[in-house]
Amino acid sequence: MFNFRILKTSDLILWVCLIVLLFISFIVIYSATSLIDARLSPESFIFIKKHFFSLILALFFLGFFSYIDYQHLKRLSWILYAAMILVLGLVIFFGYTSLGAQRWLAIGPLSFQPSEIVKLFFVIVLANYLYTRKGKINNIRALLPVLLLAAPPFLLIFKQPDLGTALVLIFILLGMLIWSEISPVLLILMISPVFSILLRQFLFIWIIYLVLLFVCLYLARIRPLEFALIMLINIGVGVAFPYLWQMLKDYQKMRIISFLNPAADPLGAGYHSLQSKIAIGSGGFFGKGLFHGTQSQLQYIPIQYSDFIYAVIGEEFGFIGSFGVLTLFMFLIWRIISVATTAMDSFGSLLAAGIACMLTFHVLVNMGMTLGILPIVGIPLPFVSYGGSSLLMNMAAIGIVQSIAMRRQKLIF
Repeated sequence: MFNFRILKTSDLILWVCLIVLLFISFIVIYSATSLIDARLSPESFIFIKKHFFSLILALFFLGFFSYIDYQHLKRLSWILYAAMILVLGLVIFFGYTSLGAQRWLAIGPLSFQPSEIVKLFFVIVLANYLYTRKGKINNIRALLPVLLLAAPPFLLIFKQPDLGTALVLIFILLGMLIWSEISPVLLILMISPVFSILLRQFLFIWIIYLVLLFVCLYLARIRPLEFALIMLINIGVGVAFPYLWQMLKDYQKMRIISFLNPAADPLGAGYHSLQSKIAIGSGGFFGKGLFHGTQSQLQYIPIQYSDFIYAVIGEEFGFIGSFGVLTLFMFLIWRIISVATTAMDSFGSLLAAGIACMLTFHVLVNMGMTLGILPIVGIPLPFVSYGGSSLLMNMAAIGIVQSIAMRRQKLIF
């Protein structure tokens, strides 16, 4: 039986941040879609109605996961893992294609994006596996099962292709491994190849990086086997870079090229980034006002009610509004980390930490791609962007965090 008195121990700041973000979401989605609705059917409010119904369902998930003891998720984790693999497999064979990617499943008139739900399942599965191994992942033999656990969902999502969600899984994995006190040497083993991939296109800089990495590892006096493994993997991914590049879809290649030089294709792949930056820049300090953003109201910003909703905020509410939304997310993530540090057990701590990693990546990448400082990977802004699957997943995640918060033995503010 649920004891409603423990609601007093829930995180109030987290509730406030969530409510304000949801309120902002309705205002900005309405502004971003009002002219689209007017063309489809005057005063039909199609987008707002769909978003409202998604919110009602999401509130049920929020309440349910707050109500139940998060310890039950521990016992369900392997069932969730099997469900995760099954549903991602169904997307490959039966999913339908939209915007160049096969990411959605349809059940009658309803459709949803399984990869959004998989992120939360992934956090639960990793938390269950890592909570008994905190501080014990200090060699390749201990790390390998974690990587094998993460590989199937990552590869199935990458196959769709959904590069953004695949990157989210990697970020969650790294964050939760760090939280579980992974060996620094293993962390270098996982992260250093990323720099080799990024720097390989500049051969001279990549060679300098390898020399510096060699010197740093030598001075750190790590074991010869780990030393050799790190160097070989970095050299290997660098040599394989041209083949890795060919594995990307054409539109993914153009997104990366346009990120480095948006003017290379201003009417194609670079269009999103250029229009978004124009919108945010034109908003100035105070913004143009609600419903008065020229870029957003004239539909120059692609998918402005979802992936690029932060551009609408920047144009209509200016720097003040943009910074206000960023501040809300900073408080929200800070409170989740606070719950992680004060959880009554390692499982709850890892759950909250994984959710914090997931939301942090979403916020940073969405805002970064909107501002033109990160490549466009199609990641929505949590709680603000239009999209039922994303909203359900994020609200369920907050419910889990509040479940952890309400069952702490000791509160630290």
